[in-house]
Amino acid sequence: MLEGIDAALAVYPITLTNLTQRLVIVVGGGPVGERKIKGLLITGAHIRLISPQATAQLQAWAASGQIEWWARDYQTGDLAGAFLAFAATNQRLVNAQVTQDAATQGLLCNVADAPEAGNFHVPAVHRQAQLVVAVSSSGHNPKLAKRVRDQIAAWLATYLPQER
Repeated sequence: MLEGIDAALAVYPITLTNLTQRLVIVVGGGPVGERKIKGLLITGAHIRLISPQATAQLQAWAASGQIEWWARDYQTGDLAGAFLAFAATNQRLVNAQVTQDAATQGLLCNVADAPEAGNFHVPAVHRQAQLVVAVSSSGHNPKLAKRVRDQIAAWLATYLPQER
C-alpha cells in the first residue's frame, strides 16, 4: 500500500461488460444471494445458484429458467468454468472456502460477509437510459453508498430528463 493512502480509497473502479452467457456462480440462496442475482440478471450472464435452500424469488427465477439452481451445499470444484464468483451464504466457513477456491482459480470473488477477503465489491447502482451511476464505499458502509445513490438518482430525475 502506498504511504498515506487510505485503504478504502485504494481501489480501481471498473464496469464489467460482455457478460452475456458468461458463467457467474452465486453461493447462497438467502436475501443476500437474491440481491446479487437480481443485479446480475440484466447482464445476460449464465447465473448458477448453489444452495440447498433458496428464497421464493430465487426459486421462481430458477423455475422460469432465468437462473440455474444446484439445490445442494457448495463443494470444492463447483467454480470450474466460472468468470465471477459470489460468496453470499450466512456461513463464514462456506464463504471462506468459496473465497479460497476462487483465489486458487484466479477468479474475481465478492465476499458478502467479509468484503476485505474478496477482490471486488458491488456498488450501489442506478440505471437509466444510457447512464449507469455506481457509488461505492469499498464495502465499508453499504447503507451510505445506497443513500448517496438514491440522492443522485433523485437529482437526475429532477435535473436530467429521462430519454424516451
